[in-house]
Amino acid sequence: MRITLTAIVILVFLTCSASAVEQHSKHRVSVRQISHQLNQQFPFTLDFNGIKAGFEDPKLVLDVLEQNIEIEVSMFAQSQGGWVKIPCKLKGHLTFDPVDKHLILDNLLFDNSKKTDDYKSVFAESAQLITSIQQTIVNHLPDLTLVDFNLLNTSLTPDATKGLLIQSRHVQLIF
Repeated sequence: MRITLTAIVILVFLTCSASAVEQHSKHRVSVRQISHQLNQQFPFTLDFNGIKAGFEDPKLVLDVLEQNIEIEVSMFAQSQGGWVKIPCKLKGHLTFDPVDKHLILDNLLFDNSKKTDDYKSVFAESAQLITSIQQTIVNHLPDLTLVDFNLLNTSLTPDATKGLLIQSRHVQLIF
């Protein structure tokens, strides 16, 4: 009886220790919260080497399979009298900034998918402008703040993230 009781106590202790080690704080941020934050940063315009490009109407796209985030935007570009307005996707690296307490999408790039090539053929007269934007303006795109933990009604202010899990309706941060 005493051996059984000791074995049960040891088993309970090991179970509690293992679960305590593996427990992390988690916080979910909804698509709605992220979209609200994005909408406050749009529209914005960039000027570079005679090219003026404006970005508006952001739409958040959570890719559960690839575990990444993209932003669909409308891009309006103008150069030397020519202009074009096309939809495009911006993608980047999802990063947590512990100093400002922001979840950001940085190092933004245009998604160089077949769709962009299709737009170049549809807007043949603007193909040069689209290519110029992809080669120049992209280097000047600002980082996009997806979540500002200073503005959320939560006491959670993480110093670092241990992981991110992208779901269809939210992003879960693990601390």
